[in-house]
Amino acid sequence: MPGRVKLIVLDLDQVLWDHHDATSLILPLRRVDERTLVDSSGERVVLREGVRNFLEGARARGIYLSTCSWNEPDKAIAVLRTFQLDRYFDLLVIEPHPEKDRMMERILDHFAPKGVREDETVFIDDKEEMLEKVRRRYPRIRTLRFHPDGDVHSFRDLERILLGG
Repeated sequence: MPGRVKLIVLDLDQVLWDHHDATSLILPLRRVDERTLVDSSGERVVLREGVRNFLEGARARGIYLSTCSWNEPDKAIAVLRTFQLDRYFDLLVIEPHPEKDRMMERILDHFAPKGVREDETVFIDDKEEMLEKVRRRYPRIRTLRFHPDGDVHSFRDLERILLGG
């Protein structure tokens, strides 16, 4: 029987923000407002509505947070820092390859000493193929697709499903 949620693992591109590839951004970044930043070429990144509330709600409930992202680490971390979101995460796993099952192994190994089991972990990604990769290797991880045709469409949905709000 699945345990309560102790760990939420989030993809970044097209999940936390609307941009499709943080690796393509040109540093430095400049914050325009609470939910918008631009890179040096004027490319915009807009944070999804409700992200901060969701992350704060998860932290308030004692849920660990991690990223699992296929990106150049320096650029994705720059986006997180510019939005001041890096402080919410217990672990940042951002690697320049699509092997999210390998990234998930690192994540699970990190949180195992804290008593987190596979069946207490939720992984959220916008790409079905990434979710499937993780499900094949870790069948007890709960996966949710963040996509207009997916399981969840907004952080309000995630709050309702995972945080009971």
